Amino acid sequence: MTGEDGRVRWNFPHPLARPPVLSALAVDPAPDDEERTVVVVLEAVTTSYAVVRVWRTRARRGSGVSSPASEGVHVHLVVHPASE
Repeated sequence: MTGEDGRVRWNFPHPLARPPVLSALAVDPAPDDEERTVVVVLEAVTTSYAVVRVWRTRARRGSGVSSPASEGVHVHLVVHPASE
């Protein structure tokens, strides 16, 4: 789950040989809100941890508006070892 700044960090159970391939999906906390959505951005990935940040976006004529998601957004992370 995200913290106050919309970020979540995972520490892998053991270090990997190389940074992994990741897939991250946020669970929209307000799926009925058709004017806002959430997206996940990978901020850091190493052999021992990954950090993502969830953003809330809102379409706006001429430009969009985004802000960090609040605390408590669930994020699903899948880690795949990188192939050589």
